[in-house]
Amino acid sequence: MNQAPVRTPPKKQLGQGCGPRNLNGLVLDVRNGAALIGDTEKGIRGKVARRLIPFRRLGARIVFLRSELEAWLQNLDGCSLKEVQANMAARHHGDRVQESQHG
Repeated sequence: MNQAPVRTPPKKQLGQGCGPRNLNGLVLDVRNGAALIGDTEKGIRGKVARRLIPFRRLGARIVFLRSELEAWLQNLDGCSLKEVQANMAARHHGDRVQESQHG
């Protein structure tokens, strides 16, 4: 059987960066966007394809604005930190009321 020849990428020109592309600041690449929201690269690409997450295109690359991802996370359904603190305070207060009634 004939195997397809292994394709090697072209050599970098003078001044071109070496190593993987990485954006991690105000603008995030897929890897860092996935890390920020606690997802996999495949999962975040699926959300982009279904337009479930805010993203931008930089040429052919998918990038995320850190501020938009953080706002997106803040607006997800669930329980906010303030709600958790209020619930814990109410439970703690309720425990004290029950102890005084039974004590």
